[in-house]
Amino acid sequence: MKRTTAIVCLSSLLITAGCSDSTSGGGGSGSDEQKASGAVIKQFADAWVNAWAPNGKPDAAGALTDNPTVFAKRLDDVDSALVASTVTVAPQGDPKCADGSNCTQELAVEAQLRGIGAMKWTSTATAVKTGETWKIKASGDTIYPGLGDSNYLKRVRTLPARASILDRNGVALTANRPIVIVGVASGTKATAATYAAFTKYLDVDGAKLAARAKAAPAGQFVDAITIRAEEWEKLRPTMTKLPGVLTMGGTQSLPPTSTFARSIIGTMKTATEDTLKNAGPTASAQDQVGTTGLQYAFQQQLAGTPGGTVALRDGKTKLTVKTVFNQKGTAGKPVKTTLDTNMQKAAEAALATSKLPASLVAVQASTGQILAAANGPQAASYNRAFQGRYAPGSTFKIVTSAALLGSGQTTTTPLPCSNTINVFGKTFKNYDGLAAYGAGTMQKAFNESCNTAFISQHARLPKDGMTKAASLFGIGRDLGLSISAYGGQVPLPKDDVEEAASMIGQGTVTASPLAVALIAATVDHGTAMKPVLVPGKDAAGPAASPLPAATVAALRTFMRTTVTGGTAKVLAGNGAVAAKTGTAEVVVNGKVATNGWMAGYRGDVAFAVIVEGGASGSKAAGPILKTFLSSVK
Repeated sequence: MKRTTAIVCLSSLLITAGCSDSTSGGGGSGSDEQKASGAVIKQFADAWVNAWAPNGKPDAAGALTDNPTVFAKRLDDVDSALVASTVTVAPQGDPKCADGSNCTQELAVEAQLRGIGAMKWTSTATAVKTGETWKIKASGDTIYPGLGDSNYLKRVRTLPARASILDRNGVALTANRPIVIVGVASGTKATAATYAAFTKYLDVDGAKLAARAKAAPAGQFVDAITIRAEEWEKLRPTMTKLPGVLTMGGTQSLPPTSTFARSIIGTMKTATEDTLKNAGPTASAQDQVGTTGLQYAFQQQLAGTPGGTVALRDGKTKLTVKTVFNQKGTAGKPVKTTLDTNMQKAAEAALATSKLPASLVAVQASTGQILAAANGPQAASYNRAFQGRYAPGSTFKIVTSAALLGSGQTTTTPLPCSNTINVFGKTFKNYDGLAAYGAGTMQKAFNESCNTAFISQHARLPKDGMTKAASLFGIGRDLGLSISAYGGQVPLPKDDVEEAASMIGQGTVTASPLAVALIAATVDHGTAMKPVLVPGKDAAGPAASPLPAATVAALRTFMRTTVTGGTAKVLAGNGAVAAKTGTAEVVVNGKVATNGWMAGYRGDVAFAVIVEGGASGSKAAGPILKTFLSSVK
């Protein structure tokens, strides 16, 4: 039966011409026998092409032979054995006629073996004349030489071991480990209790699995989930007692644990329509392919190309007569990242202490290389650290300070801190833990994170002041990473209220934890650098012009004194750390909540942490960073 899963484009020329070349029989020269036999052979070549096309039927090709039913089935069986997606069949030269009723012509055949590649051969079509009609002799040799009446072709596809994803030191982050694909038998063999167990123990939607099983053809294995072999061993006594549960073993490229760098490394599953397209022309619908993260982005590089053999076998003994096709696979190539294994472990361990959703990103300030990116406390495929779009809150006062310093203010410029400030009818206030202190400098406003002090200076900035300042930190550009990441945005404010809100990282300002870490890195290094996760793949180098030296010096002082005597005192005792806290108001389900932020650097390592629902940066993000910094050097 012809398969329908392949997606192949054949030109109309190919289908109508049967891939016959200009030297095919049936042309204007030659004897009447050559012309007549050549015409039927050309028709047969066309019909063969159509038979092996997606959704093709062999009946038309069979009807051109002297034994239609037998030959049609034979042609279809060879198609199925080869798992051919398309074929080209080109008659070569002119027919050679032994007499007036028997002519032969060679056929150049090229079949695309799905998931392997092209197999080429030459067969011979024999046209015989019965009465006034020419027919193709219904022989297996017409399809492939040596098939005869009973021999058959057997295809074997082999996959090379998947290459590893490596850390910055060449240490393998992934390896091919034993897995178990758990599913059910199609039809109604599985019971309600079976599907309930899938929901309870494997976090699989039992109702959807049941619907798929009932809709699947009889005798099929309906896969539900792929898990590590050691995890299956814990569940096996319970699951295997239930009706309809089936399993298949195998290997899959996996990190050492199910949680390690999951949102960066990504996941693998049996190919779907979308992931099969991404996997390239030699992938198969049965393959385990990357579905997210680096496993998806570098699927073809990591997977390599499959090999395969086709053997001609004796129809009676089932023994191989000879191997007629042999294609060696090519090994996948590793993908080297900038991740630091120890720092990644430290980041994940620090996030495990949080009861709220949180992310931590660490980058090398001088290069922009990403050292760690973690999401917690539970691992998830969604990479909040790279893709989250959050109001950065008071961490954005790093950018605001740079904007004010660029406008002519200095570290000692008076910035009064009041309880509230009104901007064209909109009242802004400070975070709950800060009481107004009146007169003070820009440095004090930064150390204490006074919203009203910074907003009081909004009229000193041009309309595009915050947008331009943000661009000096790389904010607002496409990060261009090999996996999806959000670089933030600071739109031109439509009015003074939006401008005021942007000065404290609220309103229309958004950024990912990665983007905020890069803000801190810019202060540390003096120049914003493009983030790099995969060297040679991701763009590298400066993302903007260097910050003015005086601005860099001021911001470094601001951030260091915020740790020694300001809102980031929780990090004191962890070396020469410089940081800025942040609390951002957000609306969740119609209610105002807060996210806690902290960004900073130590040595050449810059970092950012966000805690969704955190009361403040110092209380929520601070302890996580303290744990992280105490674990890394």
